[in-house]
Amino acid sequence: MVEISKLLPVLASLAALALPFPAAAAPNPADLANHLSTSKALYYGSWRCPACITQTRLFGDAANTLPYVECAKPKELPIQAAACKTAEIRAYPTWILENGERREGVQSLEQLKVWTSMPARP
Repeated sequence: MVEISKLLPVLASLAALALPFPAAAAPNPADLANHLSTSKALYYGSWRCPACITQTRLFGDAANTLPYVECAKPKELPIQAAACKTAEIRAYPTWILENGERREGVQSLEQLKVWTSMPARP
């Protein structure tokens, strides 16, 4: 049997290897919302979708600047509802880049930053 005191240095070395880099800071929600708009990404959702509410809340006060398309109000927003049909939206939320690449489901701010190649702030 191995003594625990002999294993401690080994465990400490393994921990150092597993955690060599500090965790990246989450992107600023306002900067990310602006980047999503300028990169022509679109966020398709429904006002009554719990996952969309969660997605929107990740942006806090910057949520009102998101490039959002409402899919569930065909009478009030017929152009947006038609855009959802044209984009063949099957799940909410759905994010679509200008090149047609899409992601379904709630995306973290970090996932959106990486996926849309948001440049790092100097």
